[in-house]
This record gives sequence, C-alpha cells and structure tokens, in this order.
Amino acid sequence: MHETTDIKLHNLTMLSLKPVLRRLRRWWLERSEEHYLMCAAVEQARAREAEENEAYYQKRAALARSALQWD
Repeated sequence: MHETTDIKLHNLTMLSLKPVLRRLRRWWLERSEEHYLMCAAVEQARAREAEENEAYYQKRAALARSALQWD
C-alpha cells in the first residue's frame, strides 16, 4: 500500500508542476523574443547611422574634389 501512495503523490506533484513549468517556459521565450527584437532595432539603427556617415563623407570628398578643380 505504501508504494501506491508514493505513485499517487508523485503523479499529483507532476500535475501541479506542469503549469508552472509551462508558464516559466513561456516567460523565458517572451523575454528572449523581446531581447532579440531590441537587438535587431539597435543593429538597424547602427546600420542606418553608418550609411548616413558614409554618405556624408562621400559628399564632403566630392565637394573637396570639385573645389580643387575650380581653383
């Protein structure tokens, strides 16, 4: 009889832990997704800034070349 009680207690314990584990996993996945989206936004901003910087320096170089041609 003692063995039957142990099995029932184990089954009850596992049933009560499943929702907690599911919620923990869902929280972890949502947190990971938020982190991924935040990192993607930062990388996109960095790429946009790099393109703007490149265009700025290309424009300055072109202006410098044209100034040399007219001098």
